[in-house]
Amino acid sequence: MADEEELPDPPTTYSLTPEGGEPKSTSTEFTGVGKAQYTNGDEYEGAFENGMRHGKGVYKYYNRFGYDEFHGTFENNMRTGLGRHTYKKGGFYHGNFKNNLRHGEGTFKYANGDIYSGLWKDGKKDGKGTYVFNTTKYEMKGTWSAGQMTQGTWTLSDSTKYVGGFKHQKPCGDGVWQTSKGTSVEGAYVQQVVPLDNEKIKKAGAPLKTEARIFWKTATMVSMEDTV
Repeated sequence: MADEEELPDPPTTYSLTPEGGEPKSTSTEFTGVGKAQYTNGDEYEGAFENGMRHGKGVYKYYNRFGYDEFHGTFENNMRTGLGRHTYKKGGFYHGNFKNNLRHGEGTFKYANGDIYSGLWKDGKKDGKGTYVFNTTKYEMKGTWSAGQMTQGTWTLSDSTKYVGGFKHQKPCGDGVWQTSKGTSVEGAYVQQVVPLDNEKIKKAGAPLKTEARIFWKTATMVSMEDTV
């Protein structure tokens, strides 16, 4: 980031400049269109109602080397309805908001290129959705709850598929593996959540980092040759 141009320091006082008017030191009771500059460096340009962001507008979130930007609609200072949030470090979210959080249908492209498209609830993936990994092109498609996939299909780049339950973003419970050549393997995954081997001793009360390890138990296997 050394080659990026730094933004000026944030202003020391708040200001609101109404469209075609003189700057004000407060937005109290203001209704109309204007541009606000906040002491944390954020900026907002758009509609106000009774001193609050309300209607269409653009909000720019300040950091030293640029802005994250939201283009959309506000209601009582909160992002609401359809909008687009673009991140300076890469990626974007285009979809619906409620009470300032991603809520409803929307697509999130992460900075690493991964994409999730589907339903959201209170800022987390929740409902039907599809997650595609940028580097491997693996796809996870199914039902999500509180940000985690619970049931669905994990498709690998060679079209091999796992269909079944998930927990901690890994297969869990009964499921079926289907290879690209038609072989079907039924069984179940058992998960064990264990501390990381290299995790140092924590202070009293501090949680240890863990990982979910999975073990597959085959029940039946049917190959294409068995069906001929």
